[in-house]
Amino acid sequence: MYGRRFKVKTTIAIFATILVLTAAHAQAQSTTAPATTPIAGIDDAAMAKSARASKIIGSKVYKGDTSIGQIEDVLVDLSQATTSAVILSVGGFLGMGDKLVAVPVTAIKVDSEAKFATDLTKDQLANAPAFDFAKLK
Repeated sequence: MYGRRFKVKTTIAIFATILVLTAAHAQAQSTTAPATTPIAGIDDAAMAKSARASKIIGSKVYKGDTSIGQIEDVLVDLSQATTSAVILSVGGFLGMGDKLVAVPVTAIKVDSEAKFATDLTKDQLANAPAFDFAKLK
């Protein structure tokens, strides 16, 4: 009886060891990254010149050293795959009384201090028509 119990325990131990080794081997194979194929038009140079919209939105826009607005949104022309306008929040104080204004993307530059800058004045932005998101499709 003692010999039979020993054989059962040995068989269970061997089975458990095989199970663990098989699982470890399967897991090691699944962590191997598949080969990738780059998509035409996307390369490191293109990425280096790009910025994420989520990082641009909320950034202040300056005229000289004065903040004249904040980027609230970015409009993309889907048919041309280009950025058509930047929506700025201007004029308010702490989010109260501000107005949204569409500005051509060419009017916003990144200055030498990595800040968004424009040659537009506060008066130009204050007198510009208010942007209405309802106009979008």
